Amino acid sequence: MTHLLTRDSSVPFTRSRGMNAGSMPVNVYETETGIAIDATLPGFDKDDIEVTVDAGRLRIRAEHNVETCEDSGHDHADRRYRYREVFRRTAERSFEIGDRFDAGAIQAELDKGVLHLELPRSEAERAQKIEITGN
Repeated sequence: MTHLLTRDSSVPFTRSRGMNAGSMPVNVYETETGIAIDATLPGFDKDDIEVTVDAGRLRIRAEHNVETCEDSGHDHADRRYRYREVFRRTAERSFEIGDRFDAGAIQAELDKGVLHLELPRSEAERAQKIEITGN
C-alpha cells in the first residue's frame, strides 16, 4: 500500500514490500486542488478496471482474462498455440488517502492505456482564510 502525501509533504510516499509496481506503474503529483494519479494500464478497457474507495483507501484493480475476451470480438478458440504465457492479466495498486481527499469528487478517465485520477482535497484540508476583527 502506498501512503499519499503524508501531512509532512517532504516525506515521500512509500510502497509496501509485496507490491509489484511494475504491473501498474504510477505517477503521483500535486495539483492546485489536490493530487493526481496516472496509472499505466496498456491493453485494459475501462470495463476491465475498477476504482474504489473504502475506509480511507483508494484501490485500482484491473483484470483481463484472455479466455473470456470473445465478448469483445477476439476469438481465440481456434488458435493452436505453440507457446502461451498470457492467460490472465491482473494489476492492482492501493493508496492510503485517509480523509484528506473528497472521495465523492474523485474523477477517473482512461485514455490510451493511462488511467488518470483527480483527487480533490477535502474541505477540511483546503487552506482557509481567517478574518481578522478589530482595528
